[in-house]
Amino acid sequence: MRKSIQQLAPLIRKKEISPVELVKQCLQRIEETEPSINAYITVMGDKAMDDAAIAEQEIMNGGYKGALHGIPYSAKDLFATRGVKTTAGSRILADYVPEYDATAVRRLADAGAILVGKNNLHEFAFGGTNENEHFGPTRNPWNLNMIPGGSSGGSGASVAASSSIFSLGTDTGGSIRMPAALCGVVGIKATYGRVSRRGVLPLSSSLDHAGPLTKSAWDAAAVLQVIAGRDPNDASSSDREVPDYLDALSETDTFPMKGTTIGICKEYYFDGLDADIEQAIRQSIRLFEELGATIVEVSVPSLAETVRLQGLITVAEAYAYHSGYLKERHAEYGSNIRTRLEMGQYIPAWAYVEAQRLRQQYKREWAAVYKRIDLMLAPTTAIPAFAIGGETITLGGKDVNPRDLGVLGRTSPGNFNGYPSISVPCGFTSAGLPIGLQIQGRPFEEAAVLQAAHVYEQASIQAATSKLAV
Repeated sequence: MRKSIQQLAPLIRKKEISPVELVKQCLQRIEETEPSINAYITVMGDKAMDDAAIAEQEIMNGGYKGALHGIPYSAKDLFATRGVKTTAGSRILADYVPEYDATAVRRLADAGAILVGKNNLHEFAFGGTNENEHFGPTRNPWNLNMIPGGSSGGSGASVAASSSIFSLGTDTGGSIRMPAALCGVVGIKATYGRVSRRGVLPLSSSLDHAGPLTKSAWDAAAVLQVIAGRDPNDASSSDREVPDYLDALSETDTFPMKGTTIGICKEYYFDGLDADIEQAIRQSIRLFEELGATIVEVSVPSLAETVRLQGLITVAEAYAYHSGYLKERHAEYGSNIRTRLEMGQYIPAWAYVEAQRLRQQYKREWAAVYKRIDLMLAPTTAIPAFAIGGETITLGGKDVNPRDLGVLGRTSPGNFNGYPSISVPCGFTSAGLPIGLQIQGRPFEEAAVLQAAHVYEQASIQAATSKLAV
């Protein structure tokens, strides 16, 4: 089933397609694609069919709950699911069965969405490739030899392969947005605190975000509408009012971006870009200009330091969570994350405290930049998907390791500052691999970010249609 939530919801509401039929199609698609893609750790076929039958009966009896009612979805195997294994892609939690649902999962259930399975991920969400040593690598649906990105790689791949209509992922340094970019789907990381993380196994608690991967900006808005909002069981969640995201997407005209100032920051974001990606991003910037936006260059002097500090905080907080397991079950960790976790024990307390102090200082720098602009555009990744197991790519005429810090992602500043950020597809490389455009906005202005993404999608579709018609 390749249709989006936006396309399916009216059909379900009008009883032209049933949740039972839709879940059957998704489960069939999982059966067809899993031998090659490996996007799932657990498939919940029987429970999903039972839930679909309940949803069908509710809708037949006039109890339609909204756009997600009867829609099948998947969730990264980091989200607690009552009575269903939540492994975090690890041997350590291979048999962990929670007694409760994560808040985001519960809210989706209340809205009538149907969970069909738990997605493969980079072990304990600590990596950007989804090469899982215990459950096997997830493969990119666009090229099965390539990574899907991580750590929410199974989520991105499942949406791209249409084995789920949408998915839940997490993002600590780009783990929603990078798989979205490399798999050619949409992924949004809302403002820190906008979406509850209760029941989501942590990587780095002061940087972690939860959010959806979807087929479109409209779908992202529909899912975010349901999972956003204050959670009394998550002290980090915000009590800021959640606006009507879908209503914001309906406000379009001939020049929908007129009056919007968009910043372009060349430092860091545009350093070391693959040539195809740079060309696609610059074409996207020109399209926003054609849509009426004002484009200005901005500078964020702290960017290089931000990336370093984000990495330090991640490792320190990850070690704090894993220290007990590392002492007692050291050999059960995959080799590609064990070493990274162990680095955390060598970070002195003063360095962590100083990193958090500088974080607050640099947030003021970001706030000053956003007094001049409404949004910022940037590449989501600097390079396209690379080969599973590959350790060298050619970039700018030089051989580099794509796994080195700063080679793949252009996303971590959004976790450091906590600002909302979305990745939307913006074309393909010459080898046919997807490219992602990143749109970042002010804190708690997800509506503006979603609106810009939606406008860009519609304009891109119109431009592509016009080319085909010539």
